[in-house]
Amino acid sequence: MADLYTYDLKTREYTGSRPAQPRPDGTPIVECLAATPVPPPADVPAGHVARWSGSAWELVEDHRRHMDDTGTKQGGTAYWLPDEGDDWQSPERYMEALGPLPAGAVTVRPEKPAPTLAEAKTEAAGTVDAATSAAILAGFDYQIDPGTGTPETLHFSYDSFDQQNFADSANVATLALSGVEGLPGSVTWNAYRGHTPESGGELVRLNLTPSSFLELYTSGALTHKAAQMEIGGARKAAVEACDSVEAIASLLESWGL
Repeated sequence: MADLYTYDLKTREYTGSRPAQPRPDGTPIVECLAATPVPPPADVPAGHVARWSGSAWELVEDHRRHMDDTGTKQGGTAYWLPDEGDDWQSPERYMEALGPLPAGAVTVRPEKPAPTLAEAKTEAAGTVDAATSAAILAGFDYQIDPGTGTPETLHFSYDSFDQQNFADSANVATLALSGVEGLPGSVTWNAYRGHTPESGGELVRLNLTPSSFLELYTSGALTHKAAQMEIGGARKAAVEACDSVEAIASLLESWGL
């Protein structure tokens, strides 16, 4: 029994094969819609499909994306058209039809243009600001007596929430020391022993007098913030003094940014 080779009515690409139906006399019916008795090429290169032209099979490029079993588009050839304004920020394009990529298409994302010196300084300043903020929010280590009679170095959180708590508690402690009645006579505060960013460390609850809390606030929290801002300011000044993009890149690398 002869085989029929089927193709998609819209794209005319090969879709499979099936046996031809027989006539009453036993001869096969080969005149069927979207099918031909002509077999497609045995070898179809990767990235190509066989397409029925109406009289023969032809090999055509296939750069389209295809649906997987979950209905998600996969594969395909990403391309950009610089002549039409595509740049390093442009999303990739994909073919919706069979055939070669458009004229002028490139399959590697256009490179980001080298920044001017002014642009590099502005970008580097933003990088320094972000690093300074992260260093401040990371908290600080401070030597204090946790109530055992022996001072030890503990870690204190200084994220935006704790910064506000520090400031509010410092105001209360200052008022308490000035003699305002009805205010707490101590401040309970969290610290962490053996702190690491991964583990967080062991929680230590401190019971501080107003004066000892103010010492923690000024010598610990505010000094930590001022030190990090001084580092950030010095780095931004160094960036501003650079006379080349390469010098700026070298500085950032030396700072681990």
